[in-house]
Amino acid sequence: MKVFAIPLLNPHKHFPSRTKKDIESPYLLRKPLLQLSWRLLFFLPLVSFAAQPPRLVIGIVIDQMRADYLRRFSYKRGGGLYRLLEEGLIYWNCHYTYFPTYTGPGHASIYTGATPAYHGIVANTWYERSLRRPYYCVADSSVRTIGTASSAGQRSPRTLWASTITDELRYASRFRSKVISIALKDRSAILPAGHAPTIALWFDSKEGVWITSSYYADTLPRWVQEFNARRYPDSLLRVPWLLTRSHACTDESPYEGKVGGTVTFPHQPTSYEELLLTPAGNWLTLQLAQRAIEAENLGRQKGITDFLAISLSSPDLIGHTFGTESCELEETYEVLDKQLGAFLDYISRKFRQEEVLVFLTADHGAAPTPEVLAAKGWNTGRYPEKALLAEAQAYLRKMLQLADTTYPIQAYMNQNFYLADWLSLSQKKEARALLKEWLLQQKFITYAYTAEELAGPGGSSFPFQRLQAGFLPYRSGDVIVVYAPGWIEAESYAVGTTHGSIWTYDTHVPLIWWGGGIRPAHSYAQVPITAIAPTLAFILRTPLPSAAFSAPLTEVIEAWQVPPIEERP
Repeated sequence: MKVFAIPLLNPHKHFPSRTKKDIESPYLLRKPLLQLSWRLLFFLPLVSFAAQPPRLVIGIVIDQMRADYLRRFSYKRGGGLYRLLEEGLIYWNCHYTYFPTYTGPGHASIYTGATPAYHGIVANTWYERSLRRPYYCVADSSVRTIGTASSAGQRSPRTLWASTITDELRYASRFRSKVISIALKDRSAILPAGHAPTIALWFDSKEGVWITSSYYADTLPRWVQEFNARRYPDSLLRVPWLLTRSHACTDESPYEGKVGGTVTFPHQPTSYEELLLTPAGNWLTLQLAQRAIEAENLGRQKGITDFLAISLSSPDLIGHTFGTESCELEETYEVLDKQLGAFLDYISRKFRQEEVLVFLTADHGAAPTPEVLAAKGWNTGRYPEKALLAEAQAYLRKMLQLADTTYPIQAYMNQNFYLADWLSLSQKKEARALLKEWLLQQKFITYAYTAEELAGPGGSSFPFQRLQAGFLPYRSGDVIVVYAPGWIEAESYAVGTTHGSIWTYDTHVPLIWWGGGIRPAHSYAQVPITAIAPTLAFILRTPLPSAAFSAPLTEVIEAWQVPPIEERP
């Protein structure tokens, strides 16, 4: 893998806690040759200040960020995305290698180093055959909400089968490492945190406060209670969302949703749910993350690494509502750049460069708004799933000679067809074959595979490999289809856009590493999202997560100069 390294000429610029006096000692100044040798270090790619693991790892996942947003939107000097692009090790060609590309599977794959076929999170919600109903990936009725009286905290990671890098960090440190995970969405906080974190926190959008589950604690930490008591969401509801500057977009489209009753700026949110459809959601998340660092003294245990997992959910909510071409989305990233800039400045003041490692990525991308491209002649649209299901039911009734009152298909979710459990084994086998054959004749369905095929030895085709990597017989359907590029669900998303496909607009995401001995560099080699967890495992000296299978990113590991064997007392 070829990496093009660029020297970091000013090591004092963003880490003032590491002073010029600390680096250029009088001893070095008296020895010109040694001084020259020291300066040459800053022209070597991927050189670390220390051979010790970082004291704090910060994982930042931006929900629904396509990789091309790094180049498409304009970021300014002083902003966080600008700074990461200037100082980070950037993998420009990072991809998800499975179907479906949703938030739950995405976060699970980042932190387990595995795909849904191995970690178990096959979708945000799947059809649970044993319950005969849809099942939300982190739902858990055996626990209670901590922080409010609502049911929003009845959540846990029990459906996640594989261990995460955060699990392995806790295990390797004999549970002395602190792991804290924060996100507006519950699944985006719970899945990165693993099975035994210090705490996972998410936002109750009905009550406007941060909460957790009794799976993690009996009471909210005091610092979270104090943060909630400040009632920041109430103050933010009084502030309209304004368009700060002109963008290369049109601020009104019939394909956009509404916030504050309007599709155009300014937007005045009228509820906590609408507040999260603005950049205020990212601000709340980063403020709580900063408070967690202070209150929990993250990164301050000698010889122990702590982990802060942050997921920024508002870009996804805004993208779904307004689409990928909207002024709202472009303004979101304009503001996010500033918000991340303030957060990284705080990290730089709080920690020395060799003490912190940050990675930034996304849990999936997003499809272009179909109507925007269709107006330019592209073959895109919204697929009428309800009509497809009704026609498929009628076809199977006819071919299997079933009564008109029967429903041989029990559910259709995430492009998965689930057959009724009352069908016999022979009927199911026949129904799968018939349904696949019929689906492949439908307009804008490019591929269809049966459960038997996906559970088999495999195939070499790109679509098959993607579907097989996300297939779990226990939770996946009997027949899975793939829509043509540019086609999304019509009923679920009448406006805006969505994601979930095998196509590059959904799989291609940013991946940037920053901190420690990492030097600015660019790689265009294709890497899988599942490489993140094993890379962290080697840097942190933990076991590999239980289902991780990808090779680590050696450039990141070498930047830390982590020795293979540590001297023991």
